[in-house]
Amino acid sequence: MSGSVATFPLPLIPAVPLFVALGALSTVLVNRGVSVFHDGLRPIIPSLRSGAMSRAKVAKLSFSLALAFIWAFGLPYSLGYVIPLVYLVFIATDWIGVSLPASFDKKWFQTGENLRGVVGSLLLGGLWGAGVALLLHYVAVGMNNLPVPLAHGAALLTQPVVQAFFLFPVLTIAYHYGLRPAFAAFAASTLAWAAASQFALTYPSMWAFGVALLVMLVLLVRESRTKGGSASQVPASWLVVDDAPGWATEADDEPDEDAAFRDNVARIKRNLPLIVVLAGLGGAAYNWGILAMDPFSAHLYALGLAVPAAAVMLMWAFAFIPMKFTTAVVTGTMATGTFLEPVVAMLMPNPWVAAIGVAILRVVEVFSLLLVLGWIERWPSIREVADVMRTAIFQVMEIGFLVGGALAAASWAGEWGVATVVAAWFVNIKAKSPVMPMSLGAISALGVGVIVNVLALVGLHLHP
Repeated sequence: MSGSVATFPLPLIPAVPLFVALGALSTVLVNRGVSVFHDGLRPIIPSLRSGAMSRAKVAKLSFSLALAFIWAFGLPYSLGYVIPLVYLVFIATDWIGVSLPASFDKKWFQTGENLRGVVGSLLLGGLWGAGVALLLHYVAVGMNNLPVPLAHGAALLTQPVVQAFFLFPVLTIAYHYGLRPAFAAFAASTLAWAAASQFALTYPSMWAFGVALLVMLVLLVRESRTKGGSASQVPASWLVVDDAPGWATEADDEPDEDAAFRDNVARIKRNLPLIVVLAGLGGAAYNWGILAMDPFSAHLYALGLAVPAAAVMLMWAFAFIPMKFTTAVVTGTMATGTFLEPVVAMLMPNPWVAAIGVAILRVVEVFSLLLVLGWIERWPSIREVADVMRTAIFQVMEIGFLVGGALAAASWAGEWGVATVVAAWFVNIKAKSPVMPMSLGAISALGVGVIVNVLALVGLHLHP
């Protein structure tokens, strides 16, 4: 049996100690410019290290990113009897880390400024982690003891996407290869779903996903074979031994850039021990079922479906690894997570093995940064399909979470709840989307839950 059993509400032990450790260590690594979670913040870290951007300006930008992700995405899908999202911890520790003082020309213990930054990171990051764990625990308890309990219904917010995740590769095919192959992939995945249902196989949508993914991979391999050779017959120079014959002339074309890439990776490797410890802590948390990287793999894992949950995260990994590895090499700052960590963690038998497995994975990731980037340069179709897949994932989430919001609202307020969520969608469009469309369903449904409970206090009920 893979994975651990998730328990709700979020258990204070081990959640609080793990969240404290994750918050403290991740903040220190951000403060030292070693590892950053948010993909939009990581490319700015070299400017912070060089002094081209002031710390105040970087902190302001990080705060705006953190605030948007926490209230509009991280928090709504972390409330109730669900596995909370990692965004609640790492997005905030990004901001705390870049806000505290640090100078990068000296080691962390060599100046008072660096010592203040590291000590402050440990304290504030740890406090944030503890606060998140305590908040989520007691909010879930409170939601379950309301006149109209909300805690269980919150799981409905992600249910439609859980059933529709086989569309990730189908929509990717539609965007990148056209409607005809997408219809073929959809038809094949539908047949797989029907066959799995006919033979009473577990979780038919997983079989549909597998078939659609296979079709996408066949198309990708075929495209890569036609485009890859012409894209780059010469391997990236940082993959070639200096005295290797045959490539010397090409390798000299961009020596400065390649040397910078090697220096950036060397910088990451010098900080590998702490990066590995943070990855191991995350692996234990993912396996324990107290932290997740996205709402629908969290939903699947909470149901005990570790393999489907890992398959979902594998799609996220494919979509994001080209970007995360590229920014790591270009900036010298490692991504705090690459989406492969939950894949390994959820398939491990217990948190201890998961921690070790994810720690080993992180070592492999760091040492393969240049190699993977070389593959991406040689086969550009991989990056192109990954970019399209991110769009496909977000669009499935956007529509699925809206339907999930309607389901959750219906469980609390009947037909009025569904109507309110639909109305909120149109109001948000009319107001030029002040709420992220991907979060609109959850936020409007939780608003319905609040209204229902306020009315229940005075004896009024919307549910038939």
